[in-house]
Amino acid sequence: MDKKTAALKIVGALYPLITLGAVFAAWAIAAYAVDLPIVLPSVGDTFKGLGQLLGTADFYVALGGTLLRTLIGFVTALAMALALAVPAAFFKPLEKLLSPLVVIARAVPTMSVILLCLLWVSNRILPVVVSVFIVFPVLYTTVLSAIKGVDEGLKQMSAVYKVPRTRIAGRLYLPQIMPALLTGVQSTLGLMVKLVIAGEVMSNTARSIGGSMNLAQQYLETDMVLAYTLAAVVLSALLEGAAALIKRFALRWEHGGDK
Repeated sequence: MDKKTAALKIVGALYPLITLGAVFAAWAIAAYAVDLPIVLPSVGDTFKGLGQLLGTADFYVALGGTLLRTLIGFVTALAMALALAVPAAFFKPLEKLLSPLVVIARAVPTMSVILLCLLWVSNRILPVVVSVFIVFPVLYTTVLSAIKGVDEGLKQMSAVYKVPRTRIAGRLYLPQIMPALLTGVQSTLGLMVKLVIAGEVMSNTARSIGGSMNLAQQYLETDMVLAYTLAAVVLSALLEGAAALIKRFALRWEHGGDK
């Protein structure tokens, strides 16, 4: 790596830090101008609250509960998307049957889903149900589009040379749909965290970040609400970062295999 490339990477890494600095500066100025901690606590008070949370066992229980619900919801939504999108890509009538349902699922407001789920399911599983309902159509569309976007010429060539279906699936379809699928996974993980926490807040789910935020809001502890919000942001960033690493590892063939 030459000096110019290294310098460009360093400069590129500074941009997120500059953005974060601007956000915290604006926050500090706004908190000073409002001068009412119950409305907008200072940056220092919020991080002090976060430090207090990090020293309690209840925080890690809540964090673990939210993480578990996020992973369960995501795996469920992804499994449903794969189970329906794969056959729909090869069987047109099935795609047409599912199309209206997917459009409806994408169009229904998130709050409508949460309010209805408050009537239909228990508070314990509501965040998972809500997140699956919202994320499933996104993943379904991603998988369906990726499969339908596979090169037609390669498919025809495989048919002409009578390549076994297992080989077609492993050597043709999988490499071509994997980039889009992993990008979809990375982009929806952060959304999944937000949906799960929104469901937890509305249902006051026990042992959860959302439930803890709801309790803090009831006691007008705005600094703790923001502290839990920061924890949620970090959780989302860590999940998306893990997905990015998996994507980079899985797609290393694009950069020359194992070289």
